[in-house]
Amino acid sequence: MLVYDKIEFLFDNLVINNRQSLLKILGISSDIIVNDGPYFQKETRRNRGCQIDYLIQTKSNELYVIEVKFSRRELSKSIIGEMKRRIDALIKPKHTAIRPVLIHINGVSEETLEDYYFYQIIDFTMLLN
Repeated sequence: MLVYDKIEFLFDNLVINNRQSLLKILGISSDIIVNDGPYFQKETRRNRGCQIDYLIQTKSNELYVIEVKFSRRELSKSIIGEMKRRIDALIKPKHTAIRPVLIHINGVSEETLEDYYFYQIIDFTMLLN
């Protein structure tokens, strides 16, 4: 499991290092970005903790909550519940649009696609083009 965690960490870094390609795919101009990067929210008495692989906050009050998933198999619909829990725990500014994004390497199940939960689902290979 430790090797898999390292691979997951390396995969997250590959995505971040290809940030410009990601912004282009999402249609975000870098001049409207307020903050971006991995995000960790510490648990407190009032709030749950959460970890976001990559979070982009824009001047137009949008939060792109990006989950980067390295999986040996196609991702199942359970990824939606996982993402909802993270977004629910996240402390968000008022009047902010949440845009959940999934970046994957080995496919996504048909039922996940048919749910239309994600603002965008990106195959990692698209970042390399």
